[in-house]
Amino acid sequence: MKSRFFSRLAKLAVTAAVGALVLTGCEQGIVKGADNFYFNVANGALDGTQHHRVAEEYFDAVEEASDGRIEFNRTSFEAVCAMNEVADCVRDGRADIGLTVADYTPHLLPTLSVMSITFLNNDIQASVEALYDLHQNYEPARQQLESANLEYISTWPVGALLIGSKTPVNSLDDVKGLRARAAGPVTQRSLEAAGVNVNAFTAAETYENLQRGAIDSVAASLDFGVNYKVTEQLPYWADPGLGQYTAYGMWWNKNSYDSLTPELQEIVDDVTREFNEGRTIEIANAELENICQGMLDSPDVESFHTWPEEETQKWIDVAADEAESAWLEIMNDYNFADADRYLEKYIETYKQYESPDNPVDAGIACAGRWQELHN
Repeated sequence: MKSRFFSRLAKLAVTAAVGALVLTGCEQGIVKGADNFYFNVANGALDGTQHHRVAEEYFDAVEEASDGRIEFNRTSFEAVCAMNEVADCVRDGRADIGLTVADYTPHLLPTLSVMSITFLNNDIQASVEALYDLHQNYEPARQQLESANLEYISTWPVGALLIGSKTPVNSLDDVKGLRARAAGPVTQRSLEAAGVNVNAFTAAETYENLQRGAIDSVAASLDFGVNYKVTEQLPYWADPGLGQYTAYGMWWNKNSYDSLTPELQEIVDDVTREFNEGRTIEIANAELENICQGMLDSPDVESFHTWPEEETQKWIDVAADEAESAWLEIMNDYNFADADRYLEKYIETYKQYESPDNPVDAGIACAGRWQELHN
């Protein structure tokens, strides 16, 4: 539960001060009083998504563990920065902490884009722990984030890649010619290899572009379909078996994190470790299960199913190598030294955490639930 350590009047004064710092473009959004710290949040997650819930529970956990000595000025969606600018806002000090889609700013976060390699990240807990491990213990990954003035918190998959469309998509042949909104350069290459015409609209722009006919489909996660209400226009949904395709991330501004006392840094680190070792996925998957109900209850959805393995394999045959090559090109574009070694290290670390006992993506399970209800 959120700490009540400070009076309401004091909190209002602090919030006003933080807002003034943001408006004036001050380098730091930190407000410090005695042993207390107040940090401004750049929120790139829509209310009702699992990503917003992960962030809220992280803030709650830090506030509670610090006995109110750390508090967060929680802001509404895109109130401080647009979701494709959040990492930049955190980097340059317009916010102290933020969350958004990692692939929106690959120039700052190339090491996190490994989550987007098609067909690679099927164990959601293993992917979270592998990225946390590497950004704690693998020096090139640590240096990359530090060069962006960011302190790692957590990175988690948004959910398996689904296709929502105006006409049924039951096979690889049905994918060819779609005009789809998709995020992330690797995902886009994997779709293009199968004949999809890709548009890179932001999430917030998608509904309008479906309305005006600029696109006729989306390649996105379950929460995207439900929370951005695109199910109202796209009645046919399928899990083609591509696995995870992009991720949300959360980061501290490095200077803001470093401003904490050693004792408070240890408290923050303990909470961060707890989230990466299971709590992030526990929260995200539980919320995704709730979001699934929106898909099950939608009067507009006419079909939601999983492709047979032989159709998935056809896509693997045409796109798996392309996806890895695309990711390596991205890393080269951003001058990340020895990207091949980083990929090897990621896969090696991922396999250490991979387990049949880890949670199953709730979005994948949702297709089975839909079939049970409607067949």
